[in-house]
Amino acid sequence: MGRRGDRSDAGVISLFVAVLFVAFLLTVSIVVDSAELRGQRRALSDLARQSARAAVQEVDVTYYRASGSVRLDAAAAVAAARAVAARSGLEADVTVRGDQASVRLSSDVAVRVLGLGRRRVTLSASDEARATWGVSSARSSAR
Repeated sequence: MGRRGDRSDAGVISLFVAVLFVAFLLTVSIVVDSAELRGQRRALSDLARQSARAAVQEVDVTYYRASGSVRLDAAAAVAAARAVAARSGLEADVTVRGDQASVRLSSDVAVRVLGLGRRRVTLSASDEARATWGVSSARSSAR
């Protein structure tokens, strides 16, 4: 006759290994999705920064010469920011106020596991920049 313990333990190890394997695959998938989202968010943030910097390059020179104050050419600043974003296939929401430009970008990113039923997650980033003309500050090392 067989031993009593042999019969009750049959298949327990196989079930344990199967559960661990599924947990491992889920963990790996979450790590991969997290890394992808973090990279995409960083890239989107960098693009928003580049777009804002492109916008503040469009200074209204005529106004500056007449008043000595810096302000942006709003139409040119919006066009410049949108052109930078468009190179990556995105549309920029640009706001220009005086010497400042704000840019907001959104992008849909595909996820495998973290969406839990959703296939895409919307990421957004924004940045702003201020135009300056000439030397804005100086530090002197001479004593």
